[in-house]
Amino acid sequence: MSHYWQEQTWTDVEQSKPDVVLLPVGSTEAHGPHLPLSTDSLISEEVSRRAAVDLAQQGVRTLILPSLHYAITEYSKDFSGTISISKESFQHVLLDIANSLSAQGIDVLCIVNSHLEPDHIGAIREFAENYKRMTVLFPDKTKKPWGSLLTAEFKQGACHAGSYETSLVLAARENLVRKIHRQLPANPVNLATLMKQGVKTFREAGAGQAYFGDPAAATAEEGEETYRILTRMIVETVLPAVRK
Repeated sequence: MSHYWQEQTWTDVEQSKPDVVLLPVGSTEAHGPHLPLSTDSLISEEVSRRAAVDLAQQGVRTLILPSLHYAITEYSKDFSGTISISKESFQHVLLDIANSLSAQGIDVLCIVNSHLEPDHIGAIREFAENYKRMTVLFPDKTKKPWGSLLTAEFKQGACHAGSYETSLVLAARENLVRKIHRQLPANPVNLATLMKQGVKTFREAGAGQAYFGDPAAATAEEGEETYRILTRMIVETVLPAVRK
């Protein structure tokens, strides 16, 4: 049986309502000269796919919604290909999706997010905390304990299109990674710290090619290990909500 919402018929959904619906959230954003603009969405989709399989094995009926590919991406807006939307537009889309699901009798929505811009994460967190018509879950990899379980590059805050994200794309869609990543010099600038200090763009932070971290160090094996942690994060967040 398919786990994808868009592959169901309306009668499939009506006759067997899911216990939880996963919404993959990403962005359309520059990720270095070696990763696709869809990198964040691709990662969220792969985490959702793996989580849906694991949840189904535990008896949880799970469907994955079509991905949300647009987000608040102001830091990379001066790079070609990036599309940024306002906080208001983003939250309105979340609101309309949640309202539609709630009207169909679905009780739990889990937002699977891989775009790490602070304003974007804050917008999701605010929506999840304030929406009352259904349970909205937001497993946040930037918070404990999950962030502490991820790679050293992730914890150092230099993980935009570096080893962390490049490894995840290698593990899921190797054909989309441009081989130039093996020749890219490391850019170990701590983006997270600079954001807190008021830096507003990738270029201002020292990323002239829209990446931080070490793409050349990426491996599919690292990606697989990271997917295991991210999948566990989703599963362990969802199970208490659907079994209470």
